[in-house]
Amino acid sequence: MRFNVVVCGGTFDHFHKGHESFLRFILSRGDRVILGLTTNTYIKNKKLNNSVESYSERKNSIEEFFEKENARNRLEIEPINNLFIPKKWESLKIDAIVVSEDTREGAEIINQDREKRGLSKLNVVVAPIIFAASNKALSSFRIRNGEIDREGKSYVKEEWLNGSLILPKDLRGEFQKPFGELLTNSENLSVGKNYLIITVGDIATKMFNEKSLGQDISAIDFKVAREKKFSSIFELGFLGSERLIKVNNPASHITSELFRALLGIFESGIKRKIILQIEGEEDLAVLPLVLFSPLNTIIYYGQPHKGLVKVVVSEEAKEKAYNLILKLKLI
Repeated sequence: MRFNVVVCGGTFDHFHKGHESFLRFILSRGDRVILGLTTNTYIKNKKLNNSVESYSERKNSIEEFFEKENARNRLEIEPINNLFIPKKWESLKIDAIVVSEDTREGAEIINQDREKRGLSKLNVVVAPIIFAASNKALSSFRIRNGEIDREGKSYVKEEWLNGSLILPKDLRGEFQKPFGELLTNSENLSVGKNYLIITVGDIATKMFNEKSLGQDISAIDFKVAREKKFSSIFELGFLGSERLIKVNNPASHITSELFRALLGIFESGIKRKIILQIEGEEDLAVLPLVLFSPLNTIIYYGQPHKGLVKVVVSEEAKEKAYNLILKLKLI
């Protein structure tokens, strides 16, 4: 069924393939679309809200999409701060509300409220779900959580959980380049706590502990420049109350054991400080950590004889790490 005026609402964060499908479905059902876009105030209640895009960014993405669909003249966007349709819209002849399967209940609440106030119920139209490669729904939360990209591609291939990867000798120079921003002076380093903090390497980890910077995950191997330097977590400044996870990972490898350990860490949630003690070397651990971490996570690791490297986990950083890992040989 097609309607004259349809209404929908949402956050439309990190505009993705699922949003495109949802809005195309709406355009196929309504001649005019009134879209309620959640404000910056509203999104404070969202999970991982520190990586939700601003209202203006999200609005621009929607407008650009409608422009590409040659339907900008059919769209009206209004800010919303709650579930209910703004009073100013009630004078409009809205025929239907379009929702996804997981927001259907909200449409029912809206209709119950309208009925109580003597207003006619809206037709409820449910758009089909778009699935990501992992056969789970494609969602902005999963993008913010670092699991998938905007096309629904998983950042971690299934084969990496079952087989180990080795770095070919002719690529070692490429992998030694700083992955992020090189900090040559870390004396006055300070970090915020609105995001996850990870350290990789014993010297970086020891420095963070001495400065009480409170990292959430530390990857260590008791070595410095591949030479045994420490023998105990206490030498690195740990208290012993941290969750200790031991993983085998030889030099120039990323093992399936390391991938599975990280999968377990990020799926179960980080409820207390974690030490990832690597039997072997943590020289390549930064890459899978980038792939598993939520957006805006900050990873620090030491660059021999140069300083500290700071990696802010972004969609671009994840894609870069993914493409680098693709160059490793699966064994």
